[in-house]
Amino acid sequence: MFWNLRHSATQPALISESGECWTYLQLAGGVDAFRRSVPASAGKQLGFILCQNNVASLVAYLGGLQRGDAVCLLDAKTDRGLLDQLIATYRPDWIAVSTDEATGRLEGNVVVLPMGLLYDRRTIHSANASLPGIHADLALLLPTSGTTGNAKMVRLSQSNLQANAESITGYLKLDRSERPITTLPMNYSYGLSVINSHLWCGATLLLTDQSVISRPFWNLFRQHGATSLAGVPYVYQVLRRMGIENMAVPSLRVLTQAGGRLDPKLVEHFDKVARARGWRFFVMYGATEATARMSYLPPEQAQTRPGSIGIPIPGGEFHITPSGELVYRGPNVMMGYAETREDLTRGDELQGVLHTGDLAERDAEGYYYIVGRMSRFLKLFGLRVNLDDVEKMVESKVQTPVACAGSDDKLWLFVEVESAVEIAKRILTETYHLHHTSFHIQVVSEISRNPNGKIAYQRLAEWIS
Repeated sequence: MFWNLRHSATQPALISESGECWTYLQLAGGVDAFRRSVPASAGKQLGFILCQNNVASLVAYLGGLQRGDAVCLLDAKTDRGLLDQLIATYRPDWIAVSTDEATGRLEGNVVVLPMGLLYDRRTIHSANASLPGIHADLALLLPTSGTTGNAKMVRLSQSNLQANAESITGYLKLDRSERPITTLPMNYSYGLSVINSHLWCGATLLLTDQSVISRPFWNLFRQHGATSLAGVPYVYQVLRRMGIENMAVPSLRVLTQAGGRLDPKLVEHFDKVARARGWRFFVMYGATEATARMSYLPPEQAQTRPGSIGIPIPGGEFHITPSGELVYRGPNVMMGYAETREDLTRGDELQGVLHTGDLAERDAEGYYYIVGRMSRFLKLFGLRVNLDDVEKMVESKVQTPVACAGSDDKLWLFVEVESAVEIAKRILTETYHLHHTSFHIQVVSEISRNPNGKIAYQRLAEWIS
């Protein structure tokens, strides 16, 4: 398993934001110290880790997995009230944070907090001894939506994590010479998959929480020779504006994109840039429910299939139902969902089959295309409107981020620049034949996004209510 860290003792495993280097031997020592610091228990425990992209959080994650516990990864910036709700719901046995702001035992830079030190035990459970057991296969809980207030979690097994790490390592052809830099939170499945797959092949992780628009990010990138960069669509919109094709990044050799649909024009742009610079550019498709990734578009196909999600990852397969839904089968499919501590007793309920909720098509050569979302429809005056289609169409014309939401009473289109309003109006009235009373176009300074970079539709709904 990747968390056992069985690599050359002298091979660099991590380089922190401050430039500190940890070898695999040193990382294994830190993980062992964490394991010993967690309060002993007769059975499997649940740990909450309040994550940052730093050594402390990674040590806690690997330590929890090595202990055989189940760990739940949450953003360190989670609102205290929302965190209290999650704690009351799941009643974790231990909590690890990467600061020393609270009372607790300090092991390196990791504070291990037995329940009751940071939080009043009475608000969680009156008798922890009566907590239900945790399924032997359960390894990881991740939030379903990127929001911290939703108690619904994805239950992932040890074999889910390992299978996806091995598959990603295989199709990206990763080896110990890789030096990925973190651009996404480790509590987000895509960001975590970058960590897992590179630990499996013995590579060196460059850990940072800095944004891709910051000077410190690129200083760390250049100083330590980052070889790959992973991004959601928003990150690629930023990289386009920054002009990464003209930047001095001699060590870069791989770009990967997932976390939502990237406009085909941007796919064509980055494919052209990658070919000119000698990089490999992978467009991928995945979901937290599939641990991370389900498909990838081979770099040589990006020029001719810029709108495709590609082919299934090694070990996985797709089929499309008569209703058009894309269904995935593979060893990385989650055990199921959880909404309470009691749900952690349950085993594998999906048996390797995931109904994605995405509508898809397959071409004659076996490449797949997402054409919509089953639940992203409105019915306006009897006209069925696919919100994903509207987003794609408008964004392709205005070349700036847009987002669609609404109800069967009215469609709301959010744009970030005033100049996009008239173009969007013409598309909605002339292309989709919507009456002007059936939609509203709202200019916002910035479209709300979750920490994983995806559009925060639940926040946009606040405009509508």
